[in-house]
Amino acid sequence: MKKQLIVSLMAAAVAAGCATPSTIEGMVVQQAPATSARSTEAVNVTVIGGKDTSTLGASQISSADFAAALSQSVIAAGLFPRAGDAGATGYSLEAFIATLSQPMFGMSFTVEMEVSYKLIDRSTRSTVWAQSIKSAHTATAGDSLVGVTRLRLANEGAARKNIEAAIAAMGKLPLR
Repeated sequence: MKKQLIVSLMAAAVAAGCATPSTIEGMVVQQAPATSARSTEAVNVTVIGGKDTSTLGASQISSADFAAALSQSVIAAGLFPRAGDAGATGYSLEAFIATLSQPMFGMSFTVEMEVSYKLIDRSTRSTVWAQSIKSAHTATAGDSLVGVTRLRLANEGAARKNIEAAIAAMGKLPLR
């Protein structure tokens, strides 16, 4: 009986310690900054530099999930009416996740992120905007007592703040 209890507790500890990937919902900007730019064209969003999460490693941000969060956020902000039309003339928004700095342990986890963005007018093939944006977010024990969850929340917050800053910058552009 005692041996079963120990095995059960060990299994619960391992399961609680498994990393989970950052979620699209956690990265989407809920309160978009005010923007004056509104395009009637679609935007094709591509992201590189993300990493998939290994259950035994730290929580990561995948390229596909960041692209989905970025797409949903620029649409919700009203910058573009739709996203994902790869063959459309309109715009291409390219993002490169250059860095995702994560702590190894602690009660507060601060994740720092840098993403390089480029917005291209597909009809003229010209770069309309390019900027590298740094962001950071801290998740504390008040957010979650579980370390892997705290790290995921810090990842999502850094990504959300990064996307929000990109929307604010693109919101000042003369989009067609």
